[in-house]
Amino acid sequence: MLGAHPALPVGAGDDCAVCLLDHSEFDQVFTTDPVIENVHFIKGECPERIGNKAVGRVLSDIAAMGANPQWMLVNVVASPDQSFSELEKIYEGINALCARFGATVIGGDLAQGPCLELHIFGTGLLPSGSALLRSGAQPGDLILITGPLGCSISGKHLDFVPRVEEGIFLRKSNKVNAMMDISDGLATDLRHILKQSGVGAILDSEQIPKNGNLEQALFDGEDFELLFTVPADNVDSLILEWESEFSSSLSVIGEITTDKGILKVQRENELQTLATKAFEHFSGK
Repeated sequence: MLGAHPALPVGAGDDCAVCLLDHSEFDQVFTTDPVIENVHFIKGECPERIGNKAVGRVLSDIAAMGANPQWMLVNVVASPDQSFSELEKIYEGINALCARFGATVIGGDLAQGPCLELHIFGTGLLPSGSALLRSGAQPGDLILITGPLGCSISGKHLDFVPRVEEGIFLRKSNKVNAMMDISDGLATDLRHILKQSGVGAILDSEQIPKNGNLEQALFDGEDFELLFTVPADNVDSLILEWESEFSSSLSVIGEITTDKGILKVQRENELQTLATKAFEHFSGK
C-alpha cells in the first residue's frame, strides 16, 4: 500500500527511507517513531528522560544509515490536564540531544488524546549512494555490535545515547556491508538483516556482551546499539581504527552463513536454532 517513486531508492523495510535530492551530491533519509505513555515509558517518569528517548529513537534510526541528523518535527498528543511545565522539560530533553548531534526541531503540532504521546519525524543527510542498509550482508561476514545488550528496562531505554558519530564513522570506513540499530532485541533485529540479505547467521553466546543473561541480551530490546556485518578480512583493521576513535569497544558476536533465514546460537558445545520471539514493551514488568 506504500508508494514507489523514481527518487526513492529505499522505501519501507529499512531503518530509514532514502530519497535522492535533485542536483545534489547528497541523499536525504527520513524516519519517524512514536513514544507513548505506558507503552514506551511509565507515567510520571522524569520528563527530560522522556524527551531524550523520544528523539533518541529517531536519531538512532538515522545513525543506522550512517547519516548526519538534520531536521526534527514533534507532534504531541496530550490530555487536557497535561502539565505544560512537564512538556517544556520534555522539550529540554529533546533539544539537548538534538544539539549534541547537530539536529534542529523546526516545528510540529499538538492534539488532544487520552494519554501523552510524542511522534517525532526526522531527516538526515549523507553522500549519495552511501547509506548502510539491512540488505548487504554476505556469507562469511562477521557480525559486530557497538555495546552490551539486555536489561534496558533498568534505565538505559530512557538514557541511551544514539550511536550517531559511530554510525557516520562506520559508513566512512567503507568496510560495512549491512547495518541497523537494535531496538527490538538482537535476535529479532538480526532476523531483519537475514531476511533483507537472504542469508543466515550463527551467534556465539560467549562473545555477546551482556547486561544480564543471554536471554535478556537476545530478546530484551531497546538497547539502541548498532548491529552490523563486515567482511572477515576487514574486521581487524576496523577494530584498530575504532579504538583510535572511540573509548568503547566493538564485539564480534557471530558470522553470516548461507543457511537462508536460519538463526543459530552456539552455547558451549551445542549449536541451537533460535526460536522466533517478538519484543514487547514492558512485557512481564
